[in-house]
Amino acid sequence: MEFLRKNKKIIIPIAVAVGVIAIGVGALSAQVNSDKIAKNVAVSEVDLSELSKEEAAKKLETQKKFENINLKFGNSKWTIPKSEINLNIDFEKTAENAYNITRNDGYISNLGKTLKSDLGSKNTVNLVMNYDKDKLESKLEKIKKELDSPMKNAKLEFVDDKTKTIPEEPGRDMVVKSSLHEIDYNLKRDHFDIDLIVKLKEADIKTSDLKGIDTLLAEYSTSFEGMPSRDFNIRKSALDTSGILLKPGEEFSFNEIAGEKSISNGYKNAPVIESGKLVPGPGGGVCQTSSTIFNTALLSGMEITTRKNHSIPSNYVDLGRDATIVDGDPGQDFKFKNPYKHPVYVQNLAFDNKIVSQIYGASEDKPNIDIATEMTGSFGGGNRTVADASLPAGSKVVEKYGRPGYNVTTYRIFKDDKGNKIKTEKVAISSYPSQTGVIRVGAAAPKKAPAVKPTATQKSIPSQAPPVAAAPQGAPTAATN
Repeated sequence: MEFLRKNKKIIIPIAVAVGVIAIGVGALSAQVNSDKIAKNVAVSEVDLSELSKEEAAKKLETQKKFENINLKFGNSKWTIPKSEINLNIDFEKTAENAYNITRNDGYISNLGKTLKSDLGSKNTVNLVMNYDKDKLESKLEKIKKELDSPMKNAKLEFVDDKTKTIPEEPGRDMVVKSSLHEIDYNLKRDHFDIDLIVKLKEADIKTSDLKGIDTLLAEYSTSFEGMPSRDFNIRKSALDTSGILLKPGEEFSFNEIAGEKSISNGYKNAPVIESGKLVPGPGGGVCQTSSTIFNTALLSGMEITTRKNHSIPSNYVDLGRDATIVDGDPGQDFKFKNPYKHPVYVQNLAFDNKIVSQIYGASEDKPNIDIATEMTGSFGGGNRTVADASLPAGSKVVEKYGRPGYNVTTYRIFKDDKGNKIKTEKVAISSYPSQTGVIRVGAAAPKKAPAVKPTATQKSIPSQAPPVAAAPQGAPTAATN
């Protein structure tokens, strides 16, 4: 007793502390042994504090956010109901896991966890679920078809004498396997709003690249009509070589941009010039596109670097103003460079039975140009007659039409704003070979009519050779390739 009296100042606080601890331990033990989930326990931000397992399971079942998977990319969204991928959430098991979060370890550890929860420490429990990954992948494949799109370059339109810029759009390629992994990762963390994995391909031409292009430097058009496969090739090649930005000093290559003019590349068979003759071949007609662009390039002041004329004059442009195209190595290309300090933009339009080529640029670069051609020589042509014993006497068949050849020089005339000539530039020399025609003339001996013995009342009639129709005269002077 004496000890207690002498040390009561120490013993009393200790006793109080022990009592408090005992009361606290008792309270914590009561919580651990109760049928309630500890405080500050949640599933996907759904608070389950101090609920029984049954109450917690029912609360989770009523949450609408667990009914669908919400996928998104940018402003586009897709909703997949859980029933469509057999998504099954075991709410009872989830509630049981939430209940056991402060009861899984030894007595002292469980008391410690309960105390931390009472003091505000948060505990998160994940949903117990499973789903059909094959069905989810099938859903993603359908979404991919909707979401994927090719890259679209920024482009120009000329409206009411002003240029209008159409902004670029990056290409989109949704990656199904990576999106599957991303969804699985998020579902395991109870996230039902998930971003799809999409690869973006940046546009080659952006709005900023077109800055300063504010006027139409020049345009030229030609007409086509009457042969569906050839018309198709013209429209396709016009589209394939349109929307091209050339920065200062950059070069336009028709063959490089359009690609191979083959069936596998989407072109059709139509007449092409081969060894001075028109024969069926893939890509027939694209030379009209290249020739139309050639004239626009001339009028807009472009530097012509590679160009050659056809072997037969064309019927859609004058002599000296065509540009032939041939695939292969070495082949034949049409090329020009941008000579200005500002970018230029090549655009082609094909509508009705017309192709229009336009080149846009900066107002300060707009030239005043005329194109002139000079025929410096005409040669050859004519016809050669060949006797043909297989034809009736006097008949004629044109085997090959003759045409003269021409030498033509093309000039570009630069003028000032008042129309005064500044300079004349020799652009190209064209040589169109001649062709000697061949006419086959019938050399077979005329057949005699069989003799007819006259009767007493008939007179003898002399035999005659059958009449022979003359072959049509004239020859075509132009090709349509």
